[in-house]
Amino acid sequence: MIPLKTLRQQHEEIDELITVLSILVHDEKARQSRIVENLFSQLAKAVKDHLVLEDDTLYTELLVHHDAEVQRTARNFLSGSHELKRLFTSYLKYACRSDVKEKDCDTFVKETEEVFDLLERRIRMEEKTFYPVVETA
Repeated sequence: MIPLKTLRQQHEEIDELITVLSILVHDEKARQSRIVENLFSQLAKAVKDHLVLEDDTLYTELLVHHDAEVQRTARNFLSGSHELKRLFTSYLKYACRSDVKEKDCDTFVKETEEVFDLLERRIRMEEKTFYPVVETA
């Protein structure tokens, strides 16, 4: 069974973490705090858990669906999922800490905005395009 309710709840959690971190990442003192570090860890776990749940449920069923259009949509979203996982994992390695130069922190803030935008766009696409296909399949 495909757990769309759980996947949507995960979207809400990810969106809330992005909202909070989007504010905090611009403050140098907050950015270097353990609380923000923990929030980034929570976000990383939430994204990972979401992608794993999609892999284990949605794609396994939809990639073998009798409708070729459903299969194509699933393949497209699966491909995007792998790229998102790669980019997000790479991004998290370069957090801004107290021992990092200010220029590098500015780069981190800019990259954070880009990654958050990417995550939010992915959530919107899943909600508006992918999940309706899943519901009808």
